[in-house]
Amino acid sequence: MNLGILFLGIGSTLSQQITVAQQAERSGFTSLHMAEAYRSAWVPLTAMAAATSTVRLGPYILNAYGHSPMMSGMAAVDFNEMSGGRLLLGVGGGNRVINEQWQGVPHERALTKLREYVTLLKMIARTRLGDRLTYEGKVHSMDWAPHADPGDQPFPVYLAAVFPAMTRVAAQVADGIAAGGTLSAEYLRDVVKPQAAEAAAAVDRDPATLGWKAVSIIAVDDDRERARRTAREAICSLYAPLPHPYYEFTMREQGFGEAADALLKLMPAGELEASVDAIPDACIDRLAIAGTLDECRERLTSYEGVVDELLLLNVTPAINGDVVGSYAPLMQLAKTT
Repeated sequence: MNLGILFLGIGSTLSQQITVAQQAERSGFTSLHMAEAYRSAWVPLTAMAAATSTVRLGPYILNAYGHSPMMSGMAAVDFNEMSGGRLLLGVGGGNRVINEQWQGVPHERALTKLREYVTLLKMIARTRLGDRLTYEGKVHSMDWAPHADPGDQPFPVYLAAVFPAMTRVAAQVADGIAAGGTLSAEYLRDVVKPQAAEAAAAVDRDPATLGWKAVSIIAVDDDRERARRTAREAICSLYAPLPHPYYEFTMREQGFGEAADALLKLMPAGELEASVDAIPDACIDRLAIAGTLDECRERLTSYEGVVDELLLLNVTPAINGDVVGSYAPLMQLAKTT
């Protein structure tokens, strides 16, 4: 299993992200990803690509409601050329808050839209100079000829999916599935992957051809209880100020419905301490990686054979503003795992 890093784009400067990217490449991480929520994805990724040479990079996840397939496709082709073929393109539908409240775009027909969106991105990645792309869908249509050649090694397209219906779409049209955070290895193995295998088989696709990525919140500290407290706060932050039904769904699915109910009530009211107390130990044990370096190294092994690559979302506090230093334990993990 390979290891990657997921940057949220908050709490750090571009310069700090570039430094971490360079350290990550030297330490053995195989990919770097930028969320598209608090920053743009392409600008930080381009800066990281210019400062590295082998590590793969990509948005995790590009919001399909914020970009047309043509604009996303052209940006992807350009970035793949600029980075020397290192793009891993993750796309998804975002959520209603991001789409309707933040950018005033109706969040509708998500399953059809993402099926067509991924299909078009894969077509753009394979449409050479001199060829023409024509597509007529229910949401998207395209009649277009490229002016930049995508090359003969198409970039892979991963679709964000955990809800069963979107998992079905991803398993049938995407190169891989981009799972989110707060998913235990057991839930991925016993629930999500069988759903994907069934959906793939329905269109005569070999499930073994699907790539798998997932995200894990990680907090590393010599003080294990402090690390677990940090992980609890990170889970709380998923409920406010930007709520996402994905996290509520995954917590309920994995047996933590009472905690989800508490966080839905407490976090919007600003009651962090009560929210932290509402998260049971078992939730941290299963849905995050938190503890000493040795404990975190052991937790990583649970994802072996379940995903091809685990993306680590670092929530270890930056002491005295030392953002780069907060990633030092992750570099140690990558070097010794």
